[in-house]
Amino acid sequence: MSQNKTTFVDEESFKSLVCRRLLECGWMDEVTMLCKEKLKDRLSKGQTVKSITEEDLFNDVAPDARRMLPDTIKRELKVKVQNKLLQTAGYFDETDSES
Repeated sequence: MSQNKTTFVDEESFKSLVCRRLLECGWMDEVTMLCKEKLKDRLSKGQTVKSITEEDLFNDVAPDARRMLPDTIKRELKVKVQNKLLQTAGYFDETDSES
């Protein structure tokens, strides 16, 4: 049971890191502006606000949002996940990793 609690704490700290990095690089602001643009596009084509679903907006925005994600953040998060998996598998402990 303590392992599940540890995993949860690690998951929460990872989520926090992701959010912090996305805020720092301005990605969240860019995606917010992209959402507004996509909504305006749909409204200009005659759709109403009530007819636009979250899924519609997600499908419009997600491909561009993924492309806008900085490579440096992708690499940093990939290394953190790899290190955590290796640590969990017993290949090294936290003092050996570059966290």
